[in-house]
Amino acid sequence: MGLRKVGIVVLQLTVLLIVLFLILGSVLGQPILLGYVETDSMSPTLEPGDGFIAVPVQIDSSVSTGDVIVFRAEELQGGGLTTHRVVDDTERGFITKGDANPFTDQSDEEPPVKRAQIVATAFQVNGHVVVIPSLGTAVEGIQSILSTVQRQLAILLDLSALAGTRGLAYLLFAGTVLWYVVGEWRAKHGKERGTGPRHVAGDGRRQPTRDGGVRSDTRRGGDGGDGRARGHPGV
Repeated sequence: MGLRKVGIVVLQLTVLLIVLFLILGSVLGQPILLGYVETDSMSPTLEPGDGFIAVPVQIDSSVSTGDVIVFRAEELQGGGLTTHRVVDDTERGFITKGDANPFTDQSDEEPPVKRAQIVATAFQVNGHVVVIPSLGTAVEGIQSILSTVQRQLAILLDLSALAGTRGLAYLLFAGTVLWYVVGEWRAKHGKERGTGPRHVAGDGRRQPTRDGGVRSDTRRGGDGGDGRARGHPGV
């Protein structure tokens, strides 16, 4: 397998895994190994649209000051998932703050964050969040296109299963699997077409026929008519 083929396979598997993680996150209502931010509250660590590796608490439940966590807020922006940094650990819970915000979340109306509210932590190396630039921007762009296709298919096929977020996940998964299968078929088909029969001419050179058939370059020997090809025997 050539280097280019290996690269294509790795890319296809990576995309497939990303799709699976997004599907699981959609179904479970929390990021699974990948997440991204939509606002600038975590700037400059995470700019709007930047992604990160989200480690679920089921894998690593340890949380300490300095960690960037994804938690279910009670009051921030009407509730929902929020990605902010832990700046203090108190008896009542964790104190959180966006890196770009001048005040903590608890200075407003958000109560201290309990462990049960935390769904994931951002993976860090040497105290720095591993950032995937523009992951969220790309995902939102793809989702916008797929949402249009999703609505049209749901209307055309009259399938309620294609509606909503889960239907979008099904469509994204099906498209990725189809892309992978077609890519594998094309690679295999192209390899088979490139291995057609070649035949040895009388002077030992391989000469394929124009129509893919067999060209006979054997010549009868003048000393006994044994029919052996001159040049390299045994081909």
